[in-house]
Amino acid sequence: MKEMWTYDKKARFDKKGGRWYFVRRDFYDADIPYEDRPVELYFRDDEGNQFGLLRFERQKDIPFRNYLVMINKIMNDQNFRLELLAPETKRVWNKNWK
Repeated sequence: MKEMWTYDKKARFDKKGGRWYFVRRDFYDADIPYEDRPVELYFRDDEGNQFGLLRFERQKDIPFRNYLVMINKIMNDQNFRLELLAPETKRVWNKNWK
């Protein structure tokens, strides 16, 4: 299965003014319909203290109405974010997407 990484270049800030970074990882396989492919959203804070991952096994399982709602929930809902923290994803941020 092929993959594509998409770095969100827009500056994103939570309600307290903290900056956040996001990158999306899409998987591609011609034999699997788009809505049935997995997707991952990696995130980190500006200080490098919080690294996390929100993964959906199928695109159609994403419960958020759009991307902005999803990232705002990650940035501003601490309880939700705590469930997604995955320090091992720090290595993902060594890639160069810019």
